Amino acid sequence: MEETAFPSVSEPSSALLPVFEAPATDRIWLVAAHGGAGCSTIYASSPDQYADAGRALPVSTDPAHPSRILICSMCTSPGLESMRSLVREWRDGGFGPSMLMGLVVTGCRRITPRVLVRSRRLVCSAVDRRHSFSLPFIPDMDIDGVPDRFPNAYSHMSKALLSLEAMARPSARQINQTTDK
Repeated sequence: MEETAFPSVSEPSSALLPVFEAPATDRIWLVAAHGGAGCSTIYASSPDQYADAGRALPVSTDPAHPSRILICSMCTSPGLESMRSLVREWRDGGFGPSMLMGLVVTGCRRITPRVLVRSRRLVCSAVDRRHSFSLPFIPDMDIDGVPDRFPNAYSHMSKALLSLEAMARPSARQINQTTDK
């Protein structure tokens, strides 16, 4: 989890997103790198696991419970550039005491052009590959709306995030060791 540790900063401030005070929650905040980034679809795939922040940065009001966020983007040149800018801002400490859980790129066509595949890999290389997720294009979603059944990549991402969260949490034994000192 070193890749997603907290950058040091006293106050969160984003030049790219409005910041709002977010309630402490066990859910992972979906932050859109741009309009139409796929956050609503990801949220619909597992509403108990995610909270949709839209185009805003949620900052927890409880310092002991930092906001956990996923930055979401469509696999387009402007979308990946927006994601890259947000990742740079996070690395520079602009997100305050937030935990970047990962980057999610959703396909916007059946076959992704090679140049966009390379761009996605480059942008997502800013985080450990366990924190980088690629979701497929969902045909006819613009006509039929949110599907009744999501592609497997959505459940794979949910499970991977649960696993990453479990690794990041201290065990009861670790908590007891620190309080016994």
